[in-house]
Amino acid sequence: MEFAEHDGPLPEPPTLEGVSAAFPVRLATLVPQPALREIGVNTIASGGDGSWAYEAAAITYAVFWNPDDLDDPINHVALTPELEDALENPSPRLSATSVEWMRWMRFPSLYEAVQTHVPRFASLTVAERLATHMWNVIANTFQEQRHPRPMERGTFVDEPDARDAVDASVTVDGVEVPAVGIDDEHVIGLGVELDDTVATVVIAKHLLPLVRLELTRRPRP
Repeated sequence: MEFAEHDGPLPEPPTLEGVSAAFPVRLATLVPQPALREIGVNTIASGGDGSWAYEAAAITYAVFWNPDDLDDPINHVALTPELEDALENPSPRLSATSVEWMRWMRFPSLYEAVQTHVPRFASLTVAERLATHMWNVIANTFQEQRHPRPMERGTFVDEPDARDAVDASVTVDGVEVPAVGIDDEHVIGLGVELDDTVATVVIAKHLLPLVRLELTRRPRP
């Protein structure tokens, strides 16, 4: 029996505005700054019996070495020929939103850099949430350096551990608040408990000079 390959339009990716509107609490994000731009959001949800609920949402950012001229080659990363072709000739199955997102692939990114958690879904400490968030970022963005096995904890050397957390602080909406921090070879992590949520931040060290590490609560659309 032969099956025809589906050739209809691909599903729309979640939009930051849509997730912001539907998420149980206001999302945390980095404060607006010239060198960064929010470009997408990934979510974790759970459910059963036909219903589901958000557990977490993580915002990804494009980063610019020269924010005054996005066409400056200093801003661009090397892409494989396959990715270059995909950008030049996007599939007709892709939505306009997906094509717009793809163009940010030319720039360095802070993958899932700020994650907002819904605390009621798991009895984890802030440090435990932060260590898990750091593991996910490292496993997805430092594969050549750390050689993780996909989705498997304990597969690369010196994984972030909640027991390594130390006292720290971070500014949120203009106020400095207590936080926890975990240092890693390739990223730094901060976790902070807010009134109704927990926010964790993971930033690649080589891009840290471009980032003002300060948070705000994103307004609902």
